[in-house]
Amino acid sequence: MAKEHLYFIAGMVAVLLPLAAVYSVKKFHPFDERPDARIPYATVDGRSMDLHHFKAHGAGGPAPALLLFHGGRWLFGGPESLYPQCQYFARLGYQCFSARYRLGSRNQPDVRGAVADARAAMDYLQTHATELHLDPQRLFVGGSSSGGHLAAALGTGLPGGDGARPAALVLYNPMLDLSPGTPDGHLVADYWQEVSPHHHIDASLPPSLVLVGDEDPEVPLTTVDAFCSAAHAAGARCETAVYPGASHGFFHYGRGRNPLFEQTGERIGDFLDSL
Repeated sequence: MAKEHLYFIAGMVAVLLPLAAVYSVKKFHPFDERPDARIPYATVDGRSMDLHHFKAHGAGGPAPALLLFHGGRWLFGGPESLYPQCQYFARLGYQCFSARYRLGSRNQPDVRGAVADARAAMDYLQTHATELHLDPQRLFVGGSSSGGHLAAALGTGLPGGDGARPAALVLYNPMLDLSPGTPDGHLVADYWQEVSPHHHIDASLPPSLVLVGDEDPEVPLTTVDAFCSAAHAAGARCETAVYPGASHGFFHYGRGRNPLFEQTGERIGDFLDSL
């Protein structure tokens, strides 16, 4: 009987291990993965601005690409905060890039400079699409918070962000309206009209998905609704994904498994697939 039990257990292990491997591919796990490459795309004040590249898994040819910009009120943060997102989308077959851009200091952001860096990052990917094995016609741009603002700047053709537009926008709790009285309007009070994406919407706005929590003090749901309403009025596609009870930064993986991390990843995947 002992031998029979051992044979049974060994047989079950042989069956279950492959199933576990398949399941693990479907579920994201936060490995301490580093970028496959760090690619300088510009130099600002003697400092290299890099694209942290996570290569698409299983790509046999030019793959769709996702360029992401981190949040931090244009004052702090870094590309590392969006490593989990890049790992996630690389596993779905996207060439994913998390960009460094210039940050301000002493509570004085250089938003115009950051927009120029975002433009330079996208231009670099367009110019080097062949060597990076990406499809320039499927170059999607996204970001979180102030990084979402930079993505929206490229999508709306802000001054400094004008040029080729992304194929689509993926915006996590983005700063879309910087007019006086908005939570971050005071940071750009002297030139808010120049850098407020909501005020530059036109018919060329790419298809956009905005993900936001309904308890976000930094990005009120009303500003997201107003942005999409203006997009619809211009004839552009804009969708919202609202997460009840969620606040700013709700989509980050965090120290433990955050179900909203995978929920937002799946929602974005569905949106990009629909294009």
